[in-house]
Amino acid sequence: MDFPALGIDVSKDTLDVNVIIAGKPLGKQFANTEAGYLSLIAWLKHRKLGQVHACLEATGRYSLGVALALHEAGHTVSIVNPAQIRDFARTRLGRNKSDKVDAAHIREYAALFRPPAWRPPSPSLRRLCDLQTMRAGFVGSKVEWQNRASSMGDDDAARALANATIAHFVAQIAAVDQAIAETIDRDDDLRGKRDLLLSIDGVGETLAAVILAELPGPEVITSSAQAVAYAGLNPRQFQSGSSINHPTRISKIGNAVLRAALFMPAMVAMRHNAAVAALAQRLRERGRLTGKQIVVAAMRKLLVICFGVLKTGKPFDATVAMPA
Repeated sequence: MDFPALGIDVSKDTLDVNVIIAGKPLGKQFANTEAGYLSLIAWLKHRKLGQVHACLEATGRYSLGVALALHEAGHTVSIVNPAQIRDFARTRLGRNKSDKVDAAHIREYAALFRPPAWRPPSPSLRRLCDLQTMRAGFVGSKVEWQNRASSMGDDDAARALANATIAHFVAQIAAVDQAIAETIDRDDDLRGKRDLLLSIDGVGETLAAVILAELPGPEVITSSAQAVAYAGLNPRQFQSGSSINHPTRISKIGNAVLRAALFMPAMVAMRHNAAVAALAQRLRERGRLTGKQIVVAAMRKLLVICFGVLKTGKPFDATVAMPA
C-alpha cells in the first residue's frame, strides 16, 4: 500500500514539511524540538492523512529526533543521502532554493522512488548521538568564553570569573568524553567499529565517536564517494569555455560537524599515516595546490579510509590504502 508522501527539510532549528492534500501541495513549518514533533504528528492527524511515508535527508543528529518520533507514531520513515535529493532537484529545473522548495523536492522524490523504510538506531547509538550534541555545545561555549577572556581588560575579578567559566566547560567536556567512551564500551557493535577506526593512524577517540554518531549507515551511504559528498568534501569546479575557470573548491554542502572533526586528525595523519602522507607528498610535488587544499585532500583521504575499514570490517592496512 502506498501511503501519502511527506517531504521534510531538516535544519538545526526548524522542520519544513510538504504533503499533497486534495491534489494540492501544502507546506508547514515546525520547530525541530520535542514539542515540534508532537505538533507535526497532531497536524497529520488533524489533516486526516492516516499513515504517511515521511522522507528526509540524512543530517546527522538533526534528523534523528523527528525520525524517531514519526516512527514511534506508526509512520513509515525513509532517510536518504542528501546528494540523491540534490541531483533529483536538478532534474526538476527549479530556479528557487529555500527550505520550503527543498521539502517539496523531497516529497516528490519519495512519491516517485519510494525509498526503503528506515530502521531506528540502537539505544546505545541514540545515547551516543545525544552525548555528541551535548559535547558540541560544551566545546562551543568554551571557545566563546576563551574569546571573551582574551578581549577583557585589566579587571582581575572579571578575568577570574571568565577563567572559572572556562574551567567549568573543560570539566564538562572531560565528563561527557568519559560518558561517550563508556557508552561505546558497553555496546559490542559500537565498540567493534570504534576499534576499527582507532586502527587508523591519525584517528583518535574523539574523531571515532564523531564518525559513529554522524556518518549514516550502509543503507544510506553505500560508497566512499557518497561519504565524501555527505561531509561536503567533494570538489566543485566552475569552468565554462576558455574564459571562465575558477579555482576548484570543496562543496561544503554536507555535514559540517563531521567535516570540522576531520581537520586536526588529517593534520596528524599527514605526518604519521603512510597513505595520507604519501598523498600529501605527491600533491606537494605537483605544485598545483595550496597548503590548505592539500589539507582538504588529506581530510578526504582520511574519511575514505574510515569508511573503508567500517565497510570491510578489517583494520587499517596502509599497503591497501596506498595507490597502485
